[in-house]
Amino acid sequence: MRWWVLLCGLSLTACGNESKEKSVSTKVENSSITNTSSSVPIDTTVSSVKDTASHASYAVTPIKRPSGIYEFVLPYQNDQKILHTIAFYAGTYRLQEEYIGKKDSVVITEGTWSPSQGYIWLYKEQLVRGRYVWKGDTLQYFNPGSATKFSLAKLSPATSNPVWRDKEKQGVILFGVGNEPFWSVEVSRHDSVVLSMPEWTSPLRVKLSSTSLNRDSTVYTADEDSLRIVVLPYFCSDGMSDFTYSNKVSVTYKGRVYQGCGVSF
Repeated sequence: MRWWVLLCGLSLTACGNESKEKSVSTKVENSSITNTSSSVPIDTTVSSVKDTASHASYAVTPIKRPSGIYEFVLPYQNDQKILHTIAFYAGTYRLQEEYIGKKDSVVITEGTWSPSQGYIWLYKEQLVRGRYVWKGDTLQYFNPGSATKFSLAKLSPATSNPVWRDKEKQGVILFGVGNEPFWSVEVSRHDSVVLSMPEWTSPLRVKLSSTSLNRDSTVYTADEDSLRIVVLPYFCSDGMSDFTYSNKVSVTYKGRVYQGCGVSF
């Protein structure tokens, strides 16, 4: 009986030692894992440098802002051509597209423009209407359909002429000219008109009876003198100077029609 009790005691002692050994082993393993994980610091220096270099490589190059009037001839389908004239103002533009050889084929588009991604973008009611790019000091129209570029010539607006600027200072709101024969017309802010013809010894001075502002034209009328002046929002060249006018002007006096160019101030 004694030997059996002794045998059980030895077995219990061995089991206790094995449990302690397992516990110690587990603690050592856990300690080893923890120390290994915490011994490797996270280095963000390299990542930070890479991000800085990456952002630097995408630095935006300033784009020259266009101003004034530009023009070129755009080849169109079936050997047709479009006279493309555009005026850039502060954040806005006016584009005129005239299908050469077609009567009453002038399309006027007005909207906003913005420089982005190396291009000058035209927008009309938030939709892209066209884009341009600089080549040195030359503005070019980019045709995305054919991936081709067309250089535009910069024109001289009539308002750069000191004579025309003086007219505005004198209270003139419309000044028009024509040739064959040479004639001129002035409309002042006081509703008075001065019409000059080369064969007249003195100009005609009359008062306007009405002014009509339409969607695509302005009409001045002096009924008693059979005078009617129509101003259209089309770019115009008088064929005698290098100036470009912002309007086409038609004067009807006593049944005769005179065509010319002008500027509305």
